Amino acid sequence: MSLAITKQKFSVRTNYFLTRALHASSSVFNKPSSGIDFSKSIEDFKKNGIAILPVKIDDEFVLKSRKLCMSAWVDALARGKIVKGHEVKLGQEHGFKEIVLRAPGRYDMQWKIDGEKHFLDEEKVLSTFMPFVHEVLGGQQMTKLNFNGCLMSLPGAKEQLWHIDGEHLFSSEENFKCNGKDDVEFFQKTSREPDAILPAHCLNIFVPLVDVESNNGGTEFCLGSHFHTKFFSDDIVWQDSRWKERIDFKGDVLAIKVNAGEVLAFDYRVLHRALEHGGKEVRPLLYYTFTKRWFSDAMNFADLPSLTEADGKLPIQMGEDWRQHFPSILKDERQVFCDGAAGSQVPEVVISRMRDHLMEVGCSNVGGDYQTSQKVLNVVTKARAAGRDLLGAQHFGEIAFGLNCSNLMFHLARSMESNLFSPGDNILLSRACHDANIAPWLHLAKNAKMEVRWLETSVSGKHSDKIDIDRISGLIDGKTRVISLGLASNATGRIHLDVVKRINEISETYSTKPFLILDATHFVPHRRCHLEELQADAILCSAYKFFGPHIGIMAYNKKRLEILKPSKVGLRFAEDGLVERDVLDPGDVPTIENCEISRWEMGTLNYEGLAGFEACVDYIASLAGEIQPSSDRSLSIDLAYIEIQKHEELLSNRFLNRIQPLLDQNVLNLFGSRESQDRTPTFAISLSDVAKSKIGSHDPYYLVKKLNERNIFCTHGNHYAVELVENSLKQVEGVTRISFLHYNTVEEVDRVVDELENILKL
Repeated sequence: MSLAITKQKFSVRTNYFLTRALHASSSVFNKPSSGIDFSKSIEDFKKNGIAILPVKIDDEFVLKSRKLCMSAWVDALARGKIVKGHEVKLGQEHGFKEIVLRAPGRYDMQWKIDGEKHFLDEEKVLSTFMPFVHEVLGGQQMTKLNFNGCLMSLPGAKEQLWHIDGEHLFSSEENFKCNGKDDVEFFQKTSREPDAILPAHCLNIFVPLVDVESNNGGTEFCLGSHFHTKFFSDDIVWQDSRWKERIDFKGDVLAIKVNAGEVLAFDYRVLHRALEHGGKEVRPLLYYTFTKRWFSDAMNFADLPSLTEADGKLPIQMGEDWRQHFPSILKDERQVFCDGAAGSQVPEVVISRMRDHLMEVGCSNVGGDYQTSQKVLNVVTKARAAGRDLLGAQHFGEIAFGLNCSNLMFHLARSMESNLFSPGDNILLSRACHDANIAPWLHLAKNAKMEVRWLETSVSGKHSDKIDIDRISGLIDGKTRVISLGLASNATGRIHLDVVKRINEISETYSTKPFLILDATHFVPHRRCHLEELQADAILCSAYKFFGPHIGIMAYNKKRLEILKPSKVGLRFAEDGLVERDVLDPGDVPTIENCEISRWEMGTLNYEGLAGFEACVDYIASLAGEIQPSSDRSLSIDLAYIEIQKHEELLSNRFLNRIQPLLDQNVLNLFGSRESQDRTPTFAISLSDVAKSKIGSHDPYYLVKKLNERNIFCTHGNHYAVELVENSLKQVEGVTRISFLHYNTVEEVDRVVDELENILKL
């Protein structure tokens, strides 16, 4: 839908600020760009200097781009501080070739974006808008991509001043004269508004990675102002609150709403400014600057120092600083905790918060008007808010607590037994899961007479922990009612996000979408987890795996789960066994008004555990460190996981590289991915038959015993992943599991491998 069409829907007045929502149909967005009619967009662009294109970028590309941009931004700020000794300061003269702070809270960044393959994907990105670009700039042979980057607007960023991105060619020069006949009217400045300008020689393509509107740092444009800026000198590119008056612009000002993945184009010469960011989330926006083939923008990043000057100066690892928060680690530095997948160590803030709770309120309960009871109620409310921020639920009322993930999974499965399904319906489970995400659903299938189907792992040796994604389409049909899957293997570290994506693609083709239940217990310590982004109905996990106390958490979609009947106090049953009424009905979701009572929680909660859980989430958020841009905890968690993943991939790569000689010599077996980006730093290993013969022992526990004796804390067994370890990997005697977390260091990885080499006498 073009701007020209949209403006007919408004009573347009001079200087009237318009906010426009894009209403083009999904059928238009889904057409190949080669079949899109850009004529109206071209008309808008020439007349107004701005156009919304009738195309939309793939959601997967948008999500991945958002994560890459956040990671690049964190890295750029860290590098900038190393090079200059302080944070990146305001103004181009204080910036770098790859990042400039254009205004308070507004970064223009090309670091790890300009020229990068992902952002220049021909099929997913460029092909959607290049026909428009070619038409504006005179054809493919006349078009050049000058650079591409990302505009990062932080919560609280103030309104920009008016400016343009580049001046007019020739007509902006003082006393410009043509060779030959020098009284050419086109170049003669008059008091009236110019009626002709040169065609665009430079344009920007904007692709927001989150929905952008006026209240979260959107952009305002003076429609048609590229005509007014024709005769102004090059200083109009510098921000000034008076430019609108100085060019005598009296036309329409438009603040546009552009959703994530939609495409906006504007002429370099149009007057515009970014609005104040009153939202709570960072607003990343991709841009692509295209020019005529003979033109280059040599001004916006100018002759500045480069972030590459920080090469070799960045901290090798963050683990050394992070481990200072853990008393159990500091107690004896000879101990190496490689048992994170079994249970993490706990930071001081969690211990203190739990101790303080018991010291201040003891075992007081909710429901009273007195001080200690009200404090307990506040603890529950804050714990639910922490769960929302950590797991991405829409509302903190969509968080429930239990004993652990296994307990909650059985509770959830049991809630589906009330005549919800019919005999012959099916349930889809994964061989790659912890049994906490298998056994509850087998009970449901037995009681509801449902068929059980399995997501099988591939048969090739080293990839036998990888779910066969090509077979998924044949497992889901119109009678599939529940799909349950672990996001990452607690035994081998394999991450299964590609499987979740494929499941969602197939499930959406059916009128009745099956429940998607995800076990995130091994995922949350290592990667950002978001209920809505994963399109899950429930995500369950245990806090003791990610630096918290022994409690379980469930984030869920209230609307999707409202038909379920969890076991609870107050239920009364009719003669047919169905629930007749609930005499203690707390309502749909827990609130302060109902004393935070949830229909998903059975009895009094572990309040000191909830205090510790909130502290645990605060601790994770704190790992964003000095680059934390706001008090928004969810945003800080986003940034923290970027740092965690970066450090843990370093650990994984170090371990994989160090043990490669042992694998090559066939004295050690490794099960799972060899790529750090596809796994967590959890490794399943075993002695080869060659090694067993060499050391003269066939005891399956030989390796773990020797490691434990050397203060390398790890475990051996099937790790409750029976289907995976004993059936898929064929390791009926179990595997030794080495599992690192963010508080581990490269030196500790080296020590583990050194001890493996010593044990194997190599």
